[in-house]
Amino acid sequence: MCARMAGRAAAAPRGPCGPWLCLLVALALDVVRVACDQDPLDPVYLPAALELLDAPEHFRVQQVGHYPPANSSLGSRSETFLLLQPWPRAQPLLRASYPPFATQQVVPPRVTEPHQRPVPWDVRAVLVEAAVTPAEPHARILFHLKGQDWPPGHGSLPCARLHATHPAGTAHRACRFQPTLGACVVELEFPSHWFSQGSATRAELAYTLEPASEGPGDCGPGGEEDPREQALPVGSVELHPADPPQYQEVPLDEAVTLRVPDMPVRPGQLFSATLLLRHNFTASVLTLRIKVKKGLLVTAARPAQPTLWAAKLDRFKGSKHHTTLITCHRAGPSGPDSSPLELSEFLWVDFLVENGTSGGVSVTRPVTWQLEYPGQAPEAEKDKMVWEILVSERDIRALIPLAKAEELVNTAPLTGVPRRVPVRLVTVDSGGDLVEVTEHIGCESANTQVLQVSEACDAVFVAGKESRGARGLRVDFWWRRLRASLRLTVWAPLLPLRIELTDTTLEQVRGWRVPGPAEGAPEPEATGAEEAERRARGCRLQYQRAGVRFLVPFAAHPLDSGRRLTHLLGPDWLLDVSHLVAPHARVQDPRVASLEGGRVLVGREPGVTSIEVRSPLSDSILGEQALAVTDDKVSVLELRVQPVMGISLALSRGTAHPGEVTATCWAQSALPAPKQEVALSLWLSFSDHTLAPAELYDHHDLGLSVSAEEPGAVLPAEERGAQLGVVVSGAGAEGLPLHVALHPPEPCRRGRHRVPLASGTAWLGLPPAPTPAPALPSRPARSSPAPEASVGGERRAAGSLGGSRDVRGKFEQAEEEARKEEADAREEEEEQEEMVPAPQRVTDLELGMYALLGIFCLAILIFLVNGVVFVLRYQRKEPPDSATDPASPQPHNWVWLGTDQEELSRQLDRQSPGLPKGEGSCPCESGGGGEAPTPAQAPAGGTTSSLSTLARKEAGGRRKRVEFVTFAPAPPVQLPEEPVGAPAVQSILVAGEEDIRWVCEDMGLKDPEELRSYMERIRGSS
Repeated sequence: MCARMAGRAAAAPRGPCGPWLCLLVALALDVVRVACDQDPLDPVYLPAALELLDAPEHFRVQQVGHYPPANSSLGSRSETFLLLQPWPRAQPLLRASYPPFATQQVVPPRVTEPHQRPVPWDVRAVLVEAAVTPAEPHARILFHLKGQDWPPGHGSLPCARLHATHPAGTAHRACRFQPTLGACVVELEFPSHWFSQGSATRAELAYTLEPASEGPGDCGPGGEEDPREQALPVGSVELHPADPPQYQEVPLDEAVTLRVPDMPVRPGQLFSATLLLRHNFTASVLTLRIKVKKGLLVTAARPAQPTLWAAKLDRFKGSKHHTTLITCHRAGPSGPDSSPLELSEFLWVDFLVENGTSGGVSVTRPVTWQLEYPGQAPEAEKDKMVWEILVSERDIRALIPLAKAEELVNTAPLTGVPRRVPVRLVTVDSGGDLVEVTEHIGCESANTQVLQVSEACDAVFVAGKESRGARGLRVDFWWRRLRASLRLTVWAPLLPLRIELTDTTLEQVRGWRVPGPAEGAPEPEATGAEEAERRARGCRLQYQRAGVRFLVPFAAHPLDSGRRLTHLLGPDWLLDVSHLVAPHARVQDPRVASLEGGRVLVGREPGVTSIEVRSPLSDSILGEQALAVTDDKVSVLELRVQPVMGISLALSRGTAHPGEVTATCWAQSALPAPKQEVALSLWLSFSDHTLAPAELYDHHDLGLSVSAEEPGAVLPAEERGAQLGVVVSGAGAEGLPLHVALHPPEPCRRGRHRVPLASGTAWLGLPPAPTPAPALPSRPARSSPAPEASVGGERRAAGSLGGSRDVRGKFEQAEEEARKEEADAREEEEEQEEMVPAPQRVTDLELGMYALLGIFCLAILIFLVNGVVFVLRYQRKEPPDSATDPASPQPHNWVWLGTDQEELSRQLDRQSPGLPKGEGSCPCESGGGGEAPTPAQAPAGGTTSSLSTLARKEAGGRRKRVEFVTFAPAPPVQLPEEPVGAPAVQSILVAGEEDIRWVCEDMGLKDPEELRSYMERIRGSS
C-alpha cells in the first residue's frame, strides 16, 4: 500500500503552485514512510526474575534495538549485567526464579588481560622504583585489593607472588595481603651478578595470586617454574651498574657552589655537605656562617686539600638556633690549572641529626648558609641561602594513593545523590612497611568539570553538576616533599534519557471489563440480583498495558577537549537505569495513564499524554516519551502458554568489559511426575500485533482457567499473583495437553463476557506430530470442554474436578451454555454503544493518507479557480451576439487584407449607394457601399459565421496581413427611410482579385458567372 501511495504522489500537479505541492507531497511521503517502516515487534521471553546478589554496584545493559536478545524465546530469557565495583569478600550470586522454582549460581571471576584468564580478585599493582642500583638492589611492588575495607582477622586474603625475569636468571618473592588496607609490599632483592653486565639492563616483573598457607601470615614457598602462562604483568625495572648521584648543587655566589644530598635523613644519621671552589679564586681567607635549628649539629669542617687550605670551626649556641663559624686560610699556593672556571672540592662540612628530632613524623629542618671573603661583590655579602633537610625516622620511598575503585559511573545527574570513591594515602618504607597518612595532605583534581576531590583528600566524588566524563583523569596528592597521582575513569550519562515502551498506543480490549470504582455518588446497598447488577455496572473498561524501561548511554570525553567519545561497553550499548530514575518519573496527565511501580504503564481513559523524567537537582526534563490511549478496540487473539517445571541457569563472561556477565535461563518441561507442580507462563497476543506477558496485568483482573481432557488430571496450586500454577497427577508417554482460557474477572462476567476472551494450549511432555497451524480465530474462542481449575479475582476450582461425568457430557453442556450466553450479546453491545466515544487518536499512517488527500483536493481547487478566472477574463472581449438582441447596435468590423494604409483610409471615407437586397446575396457585396442585410432577412449568426470563415481562411493558404479593426457603435440616427437600430455597414477592402476570391467561395458564390459579376462590381467600386 505504501508503494502505491508513493506512486500516486509522484504524479503531483505542475503549475504555478507546483513547488509548494511537491514540498507537501514530500512531507506526506516521509510521514507515510515512517509509518510503513515500523514493523511489529515480537518481544517474547520467559518472564523469570534475574537478579544479582552481593554485588555493590551493577546495571542491566542491552544493545540498541535488541531487546529482548535474539536468543530469547517463550521458554528462555537472556540478560546482560555489568558489574562495576569489585565484589567484596565472597563472590556475587546470580539468582533466577519463576515461582515456585528458583536456582542460583556464583558469578565467574573476572577475565583479565593479556591471557583472558579468570581472576577471583581485583588487584592493582604499583611499581615503587623504576630503577635500582647495586647500592639499593631492591625492587618494591605494592599490591592492593580494590573493593572494600578488610576487617582485622579476615583469614581468606590471598598471597601475591612477584616473579622477576632477567637474562641472568629469575627471582621470586611473595607477600600476603593484610587488613585493613587490603594491601602488601613485595621487596625483592636482585642478585649482584645481575648488575655486572657493564650496561643498563631490564628485568620484567609479573605476579600471580595463590591461596595463603595455614601458617599465621605466611605464604607458601612457591615453585620455581616458569610463570609466564599464568602470571599477570606488572612492568619492568631498569638495573644500573653504578649508583647515580643523589645530590643537588646550589651556587652561593659566582665562585663558590654548595653540593647537598637530595634524600631524607633519619635521626642519628651523619651526612656531609660539600663546598666547590673555582680554580680562579684568589682570596686567601674565606668565612662561612651556618645557622641551624635545634636537632642538627655541625660536627666538623674538613678541607678537601689540607696542603692548600686550613679550616677553623667555632660554635655559638642560642635559644632556638645554633650558629657555626668556619674560617678557611690558604696554606700554600695553588698549582697551575688548565681551566680556571672548573670546580673542585674545597671543604667538607659534617652534620649530625639528633635522635628524637622528628617526633615520629617527617619534619623539615632549615639550614642557612652565608659566605664572606675579601674581594666579594658588595651585593653578595648579605645574600643567604636556605637549604631544607627532610628528617624522618623511617626510610620513606614513595607516597601511593589507594582507591576502592578506579572507575566511576556518574549517576548523580539522574538521582541527585553524590557518588564517592574513598581514597587512602600510604607511604612505603624501605623495609616494605605501609603507613597511612592522614594529616597535612594536599590534593587537586586536574578537571573539576569531570571529578572533584574532598577537602580532607580522603575521597573523590561527583555531585551531579559535572558535565563531562573522562578516561585516565589525574588527581594529584602531596605530603611533605612527596607527590603522587591517581588515574580514574569517569563515565557520564549522555542525555536525554531513552524511555522505551513495549507499546506506545494503548487500546481498549474488546470484551474485557475489570472491577473499578463507580463514578459519581455511591449507590445504596442492595441484595440478591440487585447486588450482582450493581457490581456489573461498577466494572470499567480494560485498556492495554505496557512495560517501561529507562535507558541511557554512558561515555567518556577525551582529555584534549576533542569530540571523539569513548562509550562504556560500546556505542550501541545502553544501561538500564530504571531502578534509579523510577521515583522521578511521572505521567504528565494521570487521567489518561498511570505508572505503577515505575515499570508498568496502565491506560485509564482515551487521550494523549507523555512520560517524563525530571531532574531532582534542577527540575529540568531528562527524558520524555509520548503515548496515546485510544478507545479503538483490540481483541486477545490467543494465549501463548509455556509450562515451567523447573529453571536452569547458565552464566558466561563477556569481552567488552571485565565486569560483563550474561545470564541465560530456560524452563524445564519434561514429563511431569505424579503430583508435580507446574507453573504456566502466559503471553497475551492482541489483534494489533502486540504481545504482553500476563505479569503486566493485575492478578485481580485476570480470570484464568486450566483444563485437561482427562478428568481429575489437574488441580489448582497455591496462588502466586498473575502466575498460574497447577498440580498435575501425571502424564503418559505421549504427553498431556492443558487448555488455558482467559476470562474477565467474576464480578464483571455478564452477557458475552462469560465467553472466554482467548485460549491456548500447553503440552506437558512431548507434543504430537506437527500439523499445519489453523488460522487464528477472529472472535474469542469458547471454553474448553474439560474439567478446569481457574484463577481470577478469587481462585476457585471447577466443581467437575473429580466428578463422575465424562468428557462428552461436559462438552455438550458447555455448548448449550455458550448458546444461551450468546443471546445476551446484543444487550451488552447496546450498553457499550450508549457510551460516548472519546476522540480517536490519528495514527501516522492515517495522517499521511489525510495529507495526500488534502494535497489532491487543493490541486483540484486550484485547477477550477484557474478555469473560472480564464473564462471570466476572455468572455469580456467577445462581440455581442446579434441573434440574441436584434435591436442592439452592431459594431463596425472592418477586415483589411491589403498592405496599403492610404487605400484603407480612402475606402473608409467613401460612401456608395446600397445594392438591392435579395436572397442568397453575398455579404461581401456590401464592400461596394451597399447596405448589409437586416437581421430579419439574414440568417441568424450570418455575420458571425462570415467573420469566422474569414478567420479560418486567414489561418492558412496564400494571403497577406489581416487586420481587424473594431469601432464603437454609433448612436442611432432617426432616418425616415431606415428603421431605428439598423445595423451599420460592414465593408471588406481587398487589394486584388486573388486576395478576395477565397472570401466569397464559402459564401455560396461558386458559379463562375456570379463570381465574375461580383468581381466586376468590386473593381468598379475601387
